[in-house]
Amino acid sequence: MSEYKGRLTYAKGTYMEFVVAPNQDVDFGDILVVEGKNDDRFYIRAYDFKIKSRWSGMNGVSYLMSKLDENGQVANQEELDFYLGGNHTVKIGIAEQLCYSDALGQLFNPKTCPDFFCEVRGLATDDTALLNEMKGDLEIGYLKSGREVLKLPVGIFGSKAITEHIGIFGTTGSGKSNLVKVLSSSIIDSENYGLLIFDVHNEYYRDLSLHPRVNDRLVVYNTKPEAERPNVRKLALNYNEVEPEDITACATFSEPQLDAIYKLSSVWQDRWMDYILKYDADDIIEEIAGCTGQKFQSRTISKIKSICWNLEQELNITEETSIPGEITAVGQMLLDLEQGKVVLVELKNISPVGEQALSTLLSKKMLLHYANKSEAERSVAKPVLIVLEEAHRFLGKKEQSTQNVFARLVSEARKFNIGLCVVDQQPRLLADKVLSQLNTLFILGLASKSDRGKLEAMCRKDILQQRNEIKNLDCGELIVATNYMRFAAPVKVHKFDEYLTRS
Repeated sequence: MSEYKGRLTYAKGTYMEFVVAPNQDVDFGDILVVEGKNDDRFYIRAYDFKIKSRWSGMNGVSYLMSKLDENGQVANQEELDFYLGGNHTVKIGIAEQLCYSDALGQLFNPKTCPDFFCEVRGLATDDTALLNEMKGDLEIGYLKSGREVLKLPVGIFGSKAITEHIGIFGTTGSGKSNLVKVLSSSIIDSENYGLLIFDVHNEYYRDLSLHPRVNDRLVVYNTKPEAERPNVRKLALNYNEVEPEDITACATFSEPQLDAIYKLSSVWQDRWMDYILKYDADDIIEEIAGCTGQKFQSRTISKIKSICWNLEQELNITEETSIPGEITAVGQMLLDLEQGKVVLVELKNISPVGEQALSTLLSKKMLLHYANKSEAERSVAKPVLIVLEEAHRFLGKKEQSTQNVFARLVSEARKFNIGLCVVDQQPRLLADKVLSQLNTLFILGLASKSDRGKLEAMCRKDILQQRNEIKNLDCGELIVATNYMRFAAPVKVHKFDEYLTRS
Protein backbone atom coordinates (compact mmCIF):
# COMPACT_ATOMS: atom_id res chain seq x y z
CA MET A 1 0.00 0.00 0.00
CA SER A 2 1.31 3.48 -0.77
CA GLU A 3 1.68 6.44 1.53
CA TYR A 4 -1.33 8.10 3.14
CA LYS A 5 -1.67 11.73 1.98
CA GLY A 6 -4.90 13.13 3.43
CA ARG A 7 -8.69 13.16 3.26
CA LEU A 8 -11.18 14.42 0.66
CA THR A 9 -13.18 17.40 1.90
CA TYR A 10 -14.99 18.70 -1.19
CA ALA A 11 -15.92 17.47 -4.68
CA LYS A 12 -17.95 19.01 -7.47
CA GLY A 13 -17.79 17.43 -10.90
CA THR A 14 -14.10 16.80 -11.58
CA TYR A 15 -13.01 19.54 -9.14
CA MET A 16 -11.80 18.28 -5.76
CA GLU A 17 -10.29 19.56 -2.54
CA PHE A 18 -8.50 17.50 0.09
CA VAL A 19 -6.76 18.21 3.39
CA VAL A 20 -3.08 17.32 3.26
CA ALA A 21 -2.12 15.17 6.23
CA PRO A 22 0.35 16.65 8.74
CA ASN A 23 4.01 16.01 7.89
CA GLN A 24 3.09 14.93 4.35
CA ASP A 25 4.36 16.57 1.16
CA VAL A 26 2.12 17.00 -1.87
CA ASP A 27 3.49 18.85 -4.93
CA PHE A 28 2.14 20.42 -8.09
CA GLY A 29 1.46 17.59 -10.54
CA ASP A 30 1.24 14.81 -7.95
CA ILE A 31 -0.98 11.96 -9.14
CA LEU A 32 -2.93 10.62 -6.18
CA VAL A 33 -5.63 8.02 -5.52
CA VAL A 34 -8.90 8.58 -3.65
CA GLU A 35 -10.19 5.31 -2.20
CA GLY A 36 -13.94 5.28 -2.86
CA LYS A 37 -16.63 2.91 -1.67
CA ASN A 38 -17.14 -0.51 -3.28
CA ASP A 39 -13.41 -0.64 -4.12
CA ASP A 40 -13.68 2.25 -6.59
CA ARG A 41 -10.45 4.18 -7.11
CA PHE A 42 -10.47 7.79 -8.26
CA TYR A 43 -7.25 9.08 -9.80
CA ILE A 44 -6.65 12.80 -9.27
CA ARG A 45 -3.91 15.32 -10.06
CA ALA A 46 -3.04 18.14 -7.65
CA TYR A 47 -2.59 21.42 -9.48
CA ASP A 48 -2.91 24.10 -6.77
CA PHE A 49 -2.85 24.66 -3.00
CA LYS A 50 -4.18 27.03 -0.39
CA ILE A 51 -3.70 27.44 3.36
CA LYS A 52 -6.66 27.73 5.73
CA SER A 53 -6.44 28.68 9.38
CA ARG A 54 -8.67 29.87 12.20
CA TRP A 55 -6.49 32.98 12.01
CA SER A 56 -7.15 33.59 8.27
CA GLY A 57 -9.66 36.41 8.89
CA MET A 58 -8.53 40.02 9.20
CA ASN A 59 -8.97 40.04 12.96
CA GLY A 60 -6.84 36.94 13.33
CA VAL A 61 -4.10 38.25 11.03
CA SER A 62 -4.03 41.57 12.89
CA TYR A 63 -3.70 39.74 16.19
CA LEU A 64 -0.78 37.64 14.90
CA MET A 65 0.92 40.73 13.44
CA SER A 66 0.81 42.26 16.91
CA LYS A 67 3.12 39.47 18.07
CA LEU A 68 5.90 40.73 15.77
CA ASP A 69 8.40 43.44 16.66
CA GLU A 70 8.87 46.67 14.73
CA ASN A 71 11.19 44.91 12.25
CA GLY A 72 8.64 42.21 11.50
CA GLN A 73 10.52 39.55 13.44
CA VAL A 74 9.03 37.13 15.97
CA ALA A 75 9.28 38.57 19.44
CA ASN A 76 8.31 35.37 21.25
CA GLN A 77 8.64 32.23 19.11
CA GLU A 78 7.14 29.95 21.76
CA GLU A 79 4.00 32.06 21.99
CA LEU A 80 3.62 32.22 18.18
CA ASP A 81 4.06 28.45 17.88
CA PHE A 82 1.28 28.03 20.41
CA TYR A 83 -1.14 30.05 18.26
CA LEU A 84 -0.12 28.45 14.92
CA GLY A 85 0.39 24.89 16.16
CA GLY A 86 -2.03 22.05 16.66
CA ASN A 87 -4.98 21.95 14.28
CA HIS A 88 -5.22 25.69 13.78
CA THR A 89 -3.73 25.56 10.27
CA VAL A 90 -4.34 23.12 7.40
CA LYS A 91 -3.02 22.82 3.84
CA ILE A 92 -5.73 22.29 1.22
CA GLY A 93 -4.84 20.56 -2.03
CA ILE A 94 -6.85 21.44 -5.14
CA ALA A 95 -7.08 18.67 -7.72
CA GLU A 96 -8.88 17.50 -10.84
CA GLN A 97 -10.25 14.01 -11.35
CA LEU A 98 -8.50 12.22 -14.21
CA CYS A 99 -10.42 8.94 -14.32
CA TYR A 100 -11.59 6.16 -12.04
CA SER A 101 -11.64 2.37 -11.92
CA ASP A 102 -14.24 -0.01 -10.50
CA ALA A 103 -13.75 -3.14 -8.42
CA LEU A 104 -13.12 -5.19 -11.60
CA GLY A 105 -10.26 -2.92 -12.64
CA GLN A 106 -12.07 -1.34 -15.58
CA LEU A 107 -11.04 2.25 -16.27
CA PHE A 108 -13.59 4.99 -17.01
CA ASN A 109 -13.59 8.68 -17.80
CA PRO A 110 -14.91 10.85 -14.92
CA LYS A 111 -18.63 10.16 -14.49
CA THR A 112 -19.08 10.39 -10.71
CA CYS A 113 -17.15 11.54 -7.66
CA PRO A 114 -16.09 9.94 -4.36
CA ASP A 115 -17.75 10.44 -1.01
CA PHE A 116 -16.84 13.00 1.63
CA PHE A 117 -13.74 12.31 3.73
CA CYS A 118 -12.46 9.40 1.62
CA GLU A 119 -8.80 8.55 2.05
CA VAL A 120 -6.27 10.11 -0.33
CA ARG A 121 -3.03 8.20 -0.95
CA GLY A 122 -0.11 8.11 -3.33
CA LEU A 123 0.08 5.99 -6.48
CA ALA A 124 1.19 2.36 -5.98
CA THR A 125 2.17 -0.57 -8.16
CA ASP A 126 -1.20 -2.25 -7.51
CA ASP A 127 -2.99 0.50 -9.42
CA THR A 128 -2.74 -1.75 -12.46
CA ALA A 129 -5.82 -0.43 -14.28
CA LEU A 130 -4.18 2.97 -14.72
CA LEU A 131 -0.60 1.79 -15.19
CA ASN A 132 -1.39 -0.80 -17.88
CA GLU A 133 -2.98 1.88 -20.05
CA MET A 134 0.12 4.06 -19.82
CA LYS A 135 2.79 1.39 -20.23
CA GLY A 136 2.61 0.82 -24.00
CA ASP A 137 4.96 -1.37 -26.04
CA LEU A 138 7.39 1.48 -26.82
CA GLU A 139 8.79 2.59 -23.48
CA ILE A 140 10.12 6.14 -23.13
CA GLY A 141 10.53 6.76 -19.40
CA TYR A 142 9.10 6.58 -15.88
CA LEU A 143 5.94 8.18 -14.56
CA LYS A 144 6.59 11.44 -12.73
CA SER A 145 4.38 12.47 -9.82
CA GLY A 146 5.21 15.95 -8.51
CA ARG A 147 8.92 16.02 -7.68
CA GLU A 148 9.08 12.23 -7.39
CA VAL A 149 9.97 9.89 -10.25
CA LEU A 150 8.14 6.59 -9.77
CA LYS A 151 9.68 3.38 -11.08
CA LEU A 152 6.59 2.82 -13.19
CA PRO A 153 7.29 2.53 -16.96
CA VAL A 154 5.41 4.81 -19.36
CA GLY A 155 5.31 4.50 -23.13
CA ILE A 156 3.05 4.53 -26.15
CA PHE A 157 1.32 1.77 -28.04
CA GLY A 158 2.90 1.95 -31.47
CA SER A 159 -0.07 0.29 -33.15
CA LYS A 160 -2.30 3.14 -31.92
CA ALA A 161 0.08 6.12 -31.96
CA ILE A 162 2.40 5.75 -34.97
CA THR A 163 -0.12 5.93 -37.80
CA GLU A 164 -2.05 8.74 -36.08
CA HIS A 165 1.00 11.04 -36.10
CA ILE A 166 3.22 12.28 -33.30
CA GLY A 167 4.49 15.73 -32.29
CA ILE A 168 7.66 16.35 -30.24
CA PHE A 169 8.00 19.97 -29.10
CA GLY A 170 10.55 21.65 -26.85
CA THR A 171 13.14 24.41 -26.81
CA THR A 172 16.85 23.84 -27.44
CA GLY A 173 18.31 21.64 -24.70
CA SER A 174 14.95 20.33 -23.49
CA GLY A 175 15.73 16.73 -24.50
CA LYS A 176 14.10 16.25 -27.93
CA SER A 177 17.07 14.37 -29.42
CA ASN A 178 17.38 12.09 -26.39
CA LEU A 179 13.66 11.28 -26.66
CA VAL A 180 14.02 10.36 -30.36
CA LYS A 181 16.98 8.10 -29.48
CA VAL A 182 15.04 6.34 -26.70
CA LEU A 183 12.01 5.93 -28.98
CA SER A 184 14.30 4.57 -31.74
CA SER A 185 15.83 2.07 -29.31
CA SER A 186 12.38 0.89 -28.24
CA ILE A 187 11.41 0.43 -31.90
CA ILE A 188 14.62 -1.55 -32.53
CA ASP A 189 13.75 -3.84 -29.60
CA SER A 190 10.12 -4.14 -30.70
CA GLU A 191 10.72 -5.27 -34.32
CA ASN A 192 7.10 -4.35 -35.07
CA TYR A 193 7.61 -0.95 -36.72
CA GLY A 194 9.84 0.74 -39.29
CA LEU A 195 11.42 4.13 -38.55
CA LEU A 196 12.81 6.64 -41.06
CA ILE A 197 14.83 9.46 -39.46
CA PHE A 198 16.06 12.48 -41.40
CA ASP A 199 19.07 13.35 -39.24
CA VAL A 200 19.74 17.04 -39.88
CA HIS A 201 22.78 17.27 -37.59
CA ASN A 202 24.20 13.71 -37.85
CA GLU A 203 23.66 13.31 -34.10
CA TYR A 204 21.96 9.92 -33.85
CA TYR A 205 24.44 7.44 -35.32
CA ARG A 206 27.03 7.61 -32.51
CA ASP A 207 24.50 6.62 -29.84
CA LEU A 208 22.24 4.29 -31.83
CA SER A 209 25.31 2.36 -33.04
CA LEU A 210 25.82 1.24 -29.41
CA HIS A 211 22.59 -0.75 -29.46
CA PRO A 212 23.33 -4.50 -29.23
CA ARG A 213 21.14 -5.20 -32.27
CA VAL A 214 22.63 -2.47 -34.45
CA ASN A 215 23.93 -4.85 -37.13
CA ASP A 216 20.57 -6.33 -38.04
CA ARG A 217 18.16 -3.55 -37.05
CA LEU A 218 19.84 -0.22 -37.96
CA VAL A 219 20.62 0.96 -41.49
CA VAL A 220 22.49 4.24 -42.08
CA TYR A 221 22.77 6.21 -45.34
CA ASN A 222 25.09 9.10 -46.16
CA THR A 223 25.86 10.76 -49.49
CA LYS A 224 29.56 10.76 -48.57
CA PRO A 225 30.16 7.83 -46.19
CA GLU A 226 33.45 7.91 -44.29
CA ALA A 227 35.92 5.05 -44.54
CA GLU A 228 36.06 4.62 -40.75
CA ARG A 229 32.32 3.82 -40.72
CA PRO A 230 32.15 0.72 -42.95
CA ASN A 231 28.54 -0.08 -42.01
CA VAL A 232 27.26 3.23 -43.45
CA ARG A 233 25.85 2.84 -46.95
CA LYS A 234 26.28 5.34 -49.75
CA LEU A 235 23.10 7.11 -50.74
CA ALA A 236 22.77 7.53 -54.50
CA LEU A 237 19.79 8.27 -56.76
CA ASN A 238 18.93 7.56 -60.37
CA TYR A 239 17.72 10.28 -62.76
CA ASN A 240 14.43 8.47 -63.27
CA GLU A 241 13.72 8.55 -59.50
CA VAL A 242 13.67 12.35 -59.39
CA GLU A 243 10.34 13.98 -60.24
CA PRO A 244 9.39 17.66 -60.72
CA GLU A 245 7.75 17.79 -57.28
CA ASP A 246 11.11 17.00 -55.67
CA ILE A 247 12.72 19.97 -57.40
CA THR A 248 9.92 22.46 -56.84
CA ALA A 249 9.85 21.62 -53.12
CA CYS A 250 13.43 22.69 -52.50
CA ALA A 251 13.58 26.18 -54.04
CA THR A 252 11.46 29.15 -55.04
CA PHE A 253 10.49 29.25 -58.71
CA SER A 254 8.62 31.80 -60.79
CA GLU A 255 5.49 30.80 -62.69
CA PRO A 256 7.37 30.48 -66.03
CA GLN A 257 10.05 28.34 -64.35
CA LEU A 258 7.45 26.02 -62.80
CA ASP A 259 5.71 25.79 -66.17
CA ALA A 260 9.01 24.91 -67.83
CA ILE A 261 9.83 22.16 -65.30
CA TYR A 262 6.50 20.41 -65.86
CA LYS A 263 6.73 20.86 -69.65
CA LEU A 264 10.20 19.26 -69.61
CA SER A 265 8.89 16.37 -67.55
CA SER A 266 5.93 15.93 -69.88
CA VAL A 267 8.11 15.85 -72.98
CA TRP A 268 11.07 13.78 -71.72
CA GLN A 269 9.28 11.67 -69.08
CA ASP A 270 11.70 9.84 -66.76
CA ARG A 271 14.75 11.22 -68.56
CA TRP A 272 13.85 14.89 -68.06
CA MET A 273 16.55 15.67 -65.47
CA ASP A 274 19.22 13.76 -67.37
CA TYR A 275 18.47 15.63 -70.58
CA ILE A 276 18.25 19.07 -68.96
CA LEU A 277 21.78 18.58 -67.63
CA LYS A 278 23.10 17.03 -70.86
CA TYR A 279 21.90 19.67 -73.34
CA ASP A 280 22.52 23.41 -73.64
CA ALA A 281 19.80 25.90 -72.71
CA ASP A 282 19.29 26.96 -76.36
CA ASP A 283 18.83 23.34 -77.50
CA ILE A 284 16.33 22.74 -74.69
CA ILE A 285 14.36 25.86 -75.61
CA GLU A 286 14.21 24.77 -79.23
CA GLU A 287 13.14 21.21 -78.34
CA ILE A 288 10.35 22.36 -76.00
CA ALA A 289 9.15 24.91 -78.55
CA GLY A 290 9.00 22.19 -81.20
CA CYS A 291 7.03 19.79 -78.96
CA THR A 292 4.69 22.20 -77.19
CA GLY A 293 4.77 25.39 -79.26
CA GLN A 294 5.86 27.35 -76.17
CA LYS A 295 9.19 29.18 -76.14
CA PHE A 296 10.89 29.89 -72.79
CA GLN A 297 13.55 32.47 -72.07
CA SER A 298 17.16 31.41 -71.61
CA ARG A 299 17.36 32.59 -67.97
CA THR A 300 14.30 30.48 -67.09
CA ILE A 301 15.99 27.29 -68.30
CA SER A 302 19.36 28.34 -66.85
CA LYS A 303 18.01 28.52 -63.29
CA ILE A 304 16.46 25.07 -63.61
CA LYS A 305 19.72 23.67 -64.96
CA SER A 306 21.67 25.30 -62.10
CA ILE A 307 19.52 23.77 -59.35
CA CYS A 308 19.45 20.37 -61.05
CA TRP A 309 23.25 20.41 -61.37
CA ASN A 310 23.68 21.25 -57.68
CA LEU A 311 21.36 18.42 -56.69
CA GLU A 312 23.13 16.00 -59.04
CA GLN A 313 26.45 16.69 -57.30
CA GLU A 314 25.07 16.64 -53.73
CA LEU A 315 22.78 13.62 -53.98
CA ASN A 316 24.92 11.43 -56.25
CA ILE A 317 22.32 11.35 -59.02
CA THR A 318 23.51 9.11 -61.87
CA GLU A 319 22.33 6.96 -64.76
CA GLU A 320 20.09 4.02 -63.98
CA THR A 321 22.00 0.87 -63.09
CA SER A 322 22.67 -1.37 -66.07
CA ILE A 323 22.61 -4.59 -64.04
CA PRO A 324 19.22 -6.28 -64.54
CA GLY A 325 17.29 -6.84 -61.32
CA GLU A 326 19.69 -4.82 -59.15
CA ILE A 327 17.81 -2.90 -56.48
CA THR A 328 18.51 0.82 -56.07
CA ALA A 329 19.47 2.52 -52.77
CA VAL A 330 15.95 3.95 -52.51
CA GLY A 331 14.40 0.57 -53.27
CA GLN A 332 16.54 -1.11 -50.60
CA MET A 333 15.62 1.61 -48.11
CA LEU A 334 11.90 1.01 -48.68
CA LEU A 335 12.41 -2.73 -48.27
CA ASP A 336 14.30 -2.21 -44.97
CA LEU A 337 11.50 -0.01 -43.61
CA GLU A 338 8.84 -2.47 -44.69
CA GLN A 339 10.69 -5.18 -42.73
CA GLY A 340 10.64 -3.06 -39.57
CA LYS A 341 14.17 -1.66 -39.49
CA VAL A 342 15.36 1.79 -38.38
CA VAL A 343 16.74 3.76 -41.34
CA LEU A 344 18.89 6.81 -40.58
CA VAL A 345 19.49 9.31 -43.40
CA GLU A 346 22.28 11.73 -42.48
CA LEU A 347 21.86 15.22 -43.95
CA LYS A 348 24.55 17.32 -42.29
CA ASN A 349 26.76 17.46 -45.39
CA ILE A 350 23.88 18.45 -47.64
CA SER A 351 22.72 22.02 -48.31
CA PRO A 352 19.22 23.10 -47.26
CA VAL A 353 18.12 22.84 -50.90
CA GLY A 354 19.43 19.27 -51.20
CA GLU A 355 18.03 18.37 -47.80
CA GLN A 356 14.52 19.44 -48.72
CA ALA A 357 14.69 17.72 -52.11
CA LEU A 358 15.92 14.44 -50.59
CA SER A 359 13.42 14.50 -47.69
CA THR A 360 10.58 15.15 -50.13
CA LEU A 361 11.70 12.44 -52.57
CA LEU A 362 12.13 9.69 -49.96
CA SER A 363 8.90 10.51 -48.11
CA LYS A 364 6.95 10.54 -51.35
CA LYS A 365 8.45 7.21 -52.44
CA MET A 366 7.49 5.76 -49.05
CA LEU A 367 3.91 7.01 -49.38
CA LEU A 368 3.50 5.72 -52.93
CA HIS A 369 5.16 2.39 -52.05
CA TYR A 370 2.58 1.68 -49.34
CA ALA A 371 -0.33 3.25 -51.22
CA ASN A 372 0.22 0.91 -54.18
CA LYS A 373 0.08 -2.19 -52.01
CA SER A 374 -3.02 -4.32 -51.78
CA GLU A 375 -4.77 -4.69 -48.43
CA ALA A 376 -3.24 -8.15 -48.01
CA GLU A 377 0.29 -6.85 -48.73
CA ARG A 378 -0.18 -3.87 -46.42
CA SER A 379 -1.28 -6.11 -43.55
CA VAL A 380 2.07 -7.92 -43.72
CA ALA A 381 4.25 -4.79 -44.04
CA LYS A 382 5.26 -3.07 -40.81
CA PRO A 383 3.83 0.39 -39.99
CA VAL A 384 6.42 3.10 -40.64
CA LEU A 385 7.06 6.34 -38.74
CA ILE A 386 8.87 9.19 -40.51
CA VAL A 387 10.75 11.58 -38.19
CA LEU A 388 10.93 15.12 -39.57
CA GLU A 389 13.11 17.60 -37.66
CA GLU A 390 12.69 21.39 -37.85
CA ALA A 391 9.31 20.58 -39.32
CA HIS A 392 8.15 24.19 -39.72
CA ARG A 393 10.29 24.37 -42.87
CA PHE A 394 8.00 21.80 -44.47
CA LEU A 395 4.72 22.23 -42.61
CA GLY A 396 4.52 25.93 -41.78
CA LYS A 397 1.43 27.95 -42.54
CA LYS A 398 2.74 28.92 -45.99
CA GLU A 399 4.31 25.55 -46.83
CA GLN A 400 1.27 23.52 -45.82
CA SER A 401 -0.97 25.51 -48.12
CA THR A 402 1.06 24.30 -51.12
CA GLN A 403 0.00 20.69 -50.37
CA ASN A 404 3.54 19.30 -50.49
CA VAL A 405 4.20 15.63 -49.75
CA PHE A 406 4.36 16.20 -45.98
CA ALA A 407 0.97 17.89 -45.97
CA ARG A 408 -0.34 14.84 -47.84
CA LEU A 409 1.31 12.54 -45.32
CA VAL A 410 -0.49 14.28 -42.47
CA SER A 411 -3.89 13.99 -44.13
CA GLU A 412 -3.61 10.70 -46.07
CA ALA A 413 -0.84 8.47 -44.69
CA ARG A 414 -2.83 6.90 -41.85
CA LYS A 415 -4.90 4.76 -44.20
CA PHE A 416 -1.65 3.40 -45.70
CA ASN A 417 -0.03 2.47 -42.34
CA ILE A 418 2.42 5.39 -42.30
CA GLY A 419 2.78 8.05 -39.62
CA LEU A 420 4.66 11.33 -39.32
CA CYS A 421 6.65 12.42 -36.26
CA VAL A 422 6.96 16.21 -36.27
CA VAL A 423 9.90 17.59 -34.23
CA ASP A 424 10.14 21.34 -33.69
CA GLN A 425 11.13 24.07 -31.24
CA GLN A 426 8.27 26.43 -32.10
CA PRO A 427 4.90 24.74 -32.61
CA ARG A 428 3.25 28.11 -33.23
CA LEU A 429 4.99 28.20 -36.64
CA LEU A 430 3.20 25.06 -37.80
CA ALA A 431 -0.09 25.20 -39.66
CA ASP A 432 -3.16 24.64 -37.47
CA LYS A 433 -4.34 21.88 -39.79
CA VAL A 434 -1.10 20.00 -39.14
CA LEU A 435 -1.24 20.39 -35.35
CA SER A 436 -4.85 19.23 -35.27
CA GLN A 437 -3.83 15.93 -36.92
CA LEU A 438 -1.16 15.06 -34.32
CA ASN A 439 -2.95 12.65 -32.00
CA THR A 440 0.06 12.10 -29.73
CA LEU A 441 2.02 15.04 -28.30
CA PHE A 442 5.29 14.92 -26.37
CA ILE A 443 5.48 18.35 -24.75
CA LEU A 444 8.91 19.16 -23.32
CA GLY A 445 10.02 22.49 -21.85
CA LEU A 446 8.68 25.47 -23.83
CA ALA A 447 9.77 28.98 -22.88
CA SER A 448 7.31 30.84 -25.10
CA LYS A 449 3.81 31.41 -23.78
CA SER A 450 2.44 31.52 -27.33
CA ASP A 451 3.92 28.06 -28.06
CA ARG A 452 2.34 26.63 -24.93
CA GLY A 453 -0.97 28.30 -25.76
CA LYS A 454 -0.96 26.84 -29.26
CA LEU A 455 -0.51 23.30 -27.92
CA GLU A 456 -3.17 23.84 -25.24
CA ALA A 457 -5.63 24.74 -27.98
CA MET A 458 -4.72 21.79 -30.23
CA CYS A 459 -4.05 19.03 -27.69
CA ARG A 460 -6.43 16.06 -27.62
CA LYS A 461 -6.46 16.19 -23.81
CA ASP A 462 -7.28 19.13 -21.54
CA ILE A 463 -3.90 20.37 -20.27
CA LEU A 464 -4.98 23.80 -19.04
CA GLN A 465 -4.53 22.76 -15.40
CA GLN A 466 -0.97 21.66 -16.20
CA ARG A 467 0.23 25.09 -17.29
CA ASN A 468 2.49 25.54 -14.28
CA GLU A 469 3.82 22.02 -14.65
CA ILE A 470 4.64 22.47 -18.36
CA LYS A 471 6.23 25.87 -17.76
CA ASN A 472 8.57 24.39 -15.13
CA LEU A 473 9.59 21.19 -16.92
CA ASP A 474 13.29 20.42 -16.54
CA CYS A 475 15.50 18.87 -19.23
CA GLY A 476 14.32 15.33 -19.96
CA GLU A 477 10.85 15.85 -18.49
CA LEU A 478 7.71 15.95 -20.62
CA ILE A 479 3.95 15.68 -20.74
CA VAL A 480 2.65 12.95 -23.04
CA ALA A 481 -0.91 13.37 -24.31
CA THR A 482 -2.44 10.84 -26.67
CA ASN A 483 -5.97 10.12 -27.74
CA TYR A 484 -6.19 6.66 -26.14
CA MET A 485 -4.90 7.68 -22.67
CA ARG A 486 -7.38 9.06 -20.15
CA PHE A 487 -5.19 12.04 -19.32
CA ALA A 488 -1.91 13.75 -20.16
CA ALA A 489 0.81 12.02 -18.13
CA PRO A 490 4.03 13.58 -16.78
CA VAL A 491 7.12 11.52 -17.66
CA LYS A 492 10.82 11.53 -16.84
CA VAL A 493 12.43 10.32 -20.07
CA HIS A 494 15.16 7.72 -19.77
CA LYS A 495 18.67 8.93 -20.50
CA PHE A 496 19.61 6.99 -23.60
CA ASP A 497 22.86 5.47 -22.32
CA GLU A 498 21.22 4.38 -19.05
CA TYR A 499 18.23 2.93 -20.89
CA LEU A 500 20.53 1.02 -23.24
CA THR A 501 22.48 -0.44 -20.31
CA ARG A 502 19.28 -1.47 -18.52
CA SER A 503 17.67 -3.07 -21.56
